[in-house]
Amino acid sequence: MSDGLEIPGEMLGAAVVAQAISEGGGQGGEPAVHACANCGAALNGRFCAQCGQSAHVHRSLLHMFEELLHGIFHFETKAWRTLPLLMFRPGRLTREYIDGRRARYVGPLPLFLFMMFAMFMSFSLTGGHVRGADSVTVNQDGKVKTVDPAHALKTMQAELAALPPEGQRSPKQIEEAKSIEAAITAIKWAPSVFLDKANKADKDHPPITQEKLHEQLMKIGPWLATPTIEATLLHAEQNKELALYKIKNGAAKFAILLVPITLPFLWLLFLFRRRFKMFDHAVFAFYSLCAMAVMMCLLAVLGALDLGGVAAALVLIGPPIHMYKQLRGAYALTGLGALWRTTALVAYSGLALLLYFLIVIVVSM
Repeated sequence: MSDGLEIPGEMLGAAVVAQAISEGGGQGGEPAVHACANCGAALNGRFCAQCGQSAHVHRSLLHMFEELLHGIFHFETKAWRTLPLLMFRPGRLTREYIDGRRARYVGPLPLFLFMMFAMFMSFSLTGGHVRGADSVTVNQDGKVKTVDPAHALKTMQAELAALPPEGQRSPKQIEEAKSIEAAITAIKWAPSVFLDKANKADKDHPPITQEKLHEQLMKIGPWLATPTIEATLLHAEQNKELALYKIKNGAAKFAILLVPITLPFLWLLFLFRRRFKMFDHAVFAFYSLCAMAVMMCLLAVLGALDLGGVAAALVLIGPPIHMYKQLRGAYALTGLGALWRTTALVAYSGLALLLYFLIVIVVSM
């Protein structure tokens, strides 16, 4: 019994000794002097003084998995230090990163990219769309119904086959064929979001006419009533689920646009404080958007748990309080200075989001 335990133990011990010898140079623990495999600089230690790469270059599958685990847990360790400060002491986190104390925290841009992914993933997981491999749940005008995707796919393919050949279709039939083909693609690749053609024929919600749409756009702003915008909105009205699917994808792809939209206003808020640079405002914006993404993830969970009241309270009081604390700590403001800037920033955030979604809609459609 002991022999079975001794052999692996001896092998492990030999591996540890071999690694120590290879990393230490083998002579009295002194590392060997040679060139770095990455940058060619002379080495006199376990790591290169120029690029930081380890002197010992591993070439094993085991080390590849070791690097994977190190990357995961190293990020996780930093994340556990960063996220509590991000949510409860955002001003301190922002100021420490700006001042150069960065080794303990996840940087604003990597954290922003990760939180955007986490936010849209949480929306997908808590949306209640997929209820199993054999059904798709569709939210339609406040009503939920379950549809067999295989049956829906078969129906769409039959409708497409019933149309005339491509060269003999009228303009209306060409548009209808495009809609059906898009629906088929959506069913195949994203069963939770597909074009429900029955919704078009809903008598309680007749499709909007071009004249009515033109009147509504003129009321909002004459500059919106252009043929291009009207055609885009009419197409979205006729293909609601597909349009929503495109907008969701566009919102995820272009989320980083929120930062350049926000930066000019932050610069104006501190116009007479020249010691604050655009870099400072960018760090503030990235961390602030990360915190909003965390709140949105929480809102998705609360919505899935039917806690709408708690979610509404979080939306109303969460962002202003967080902005106030981050502004006051990051820029060393007085209470009054942070308060009026928070009020202005909250008001501007609504305009920034509107501009962002307009850009997303135009690009996605």
